[in-house]
Amino acid sequence: MFCIAVFIIFLILYPILGIFSPEYRRMFKKAWVCAFKRITFKPCDISFGEELKNKILSKLVFKFPKTAKFIDRTATYWAFAFIALSVWSLIYVIIGGLNLWVYDTCDPQNGESCALSGEACGVNTDKSPSIIDTIGRIPDRFKTWNAKDYLPTPATYYKSYDSNKKDAIEFIDPGCKFCKKLWQNINQAGFEDKYNLTYVVYPIPQNGGYKFPHSYMLASYLEVLKTMPLESSSIPTDWRLLDKIFTDNTDKTDVQNAINSIWNKEQVISQIHKYLKEFGYNDEQIKTIDQKVENDDMKDVVLAHKDIVENKVKTIKIPTIIFDGRRWDRVVDVETLK
Repeated sequence: MFCIAVFIIFLILYPILGIFSPEYRRMFKKAWVCAFKRITFKPCDISFGEELKNKILSKLVFKFPKTAKFIDRTATYWAFAFIALSVWSLIYVIIGGLNLWVYDTCDPQNGESCALSGEACGVNTDKSPSIIDTIGRIPDRFKTWNAKDYLPTPATYYKSYDSNKKDAIEFIDPGCKFCKKLWQNINQAGFEDKYNLTYVVYPIPQNGGYKFPHSYMLASYLEVLKTMPLESSSIPTDWRLLDKIFTDNTDKTDVQNAINSIWNKEQVISQIHKYLKEFGYNDEQIKTIDQKVENDDMKDVVLAHKDIVENKVKTIKIPTIIFDGRRWDRVVDVETLK
């Protein structure tokens, strides 16, 4: 057991010490032979473990005799603990790497807690996916993703639909700052001019409510505006409202931050009304919009979007965007969008 622990230590240090130390390379070869025989249930025909243990103890016995005696008696147990810790660490790293490859985050339960994740708002889950679930998602990394397979009803496009263009779809929460950043990159890249761009609005659920306090209400307004278009507006008004949320500013901060952190429900509605009048809706139309937002039918729409995101796309990070047969669960840079 001791020689296996030593082999693991040498294996970790070999890329550095093996370059500069011939003695280290000799000892590593001995450790390899001994460890291999132990693993294959053969007796180790060299006393490498004892040789190295004695070499360590000889440096301690005169200065720290009690410590040397303790190490001599418990060396096997320390070796076993080290091997168990090394195996556990290896398994943990493998699972984390697999999660990073499959989910684009090393922590599927809370994507934002993983430093290696791309810029995105985590869709926190109550239960972390099992290793079986993760392995089952591996084929998703190789499939060709088609935006048309995930269209909401109804779907609106930022520009008039053009059958000569490719389709693209993004999954967003109006309250997520990374959705805002993706939208800024889309505009900068001119992405909406090259693709038939649509979206699914998904208020991220959290603790029985929503991650951002007014996301559900904003989603409801966006969905109602899809059903009440203005002929005078060349861009669908739901897209115009979304653009205002992501790009407009107040006197002290940007609108998205004000909605998330400063304004109450009445203030958010007041700001939306201001935008609706700017778009061209009259008072009667705005009253109808408000009534539809409060209608229970909106719950069915949000549930339908929830089904698309959680059961079809199965993303755990927002924004997610699909185009050119690929899927990104993060903010996509301008160059890629070009």
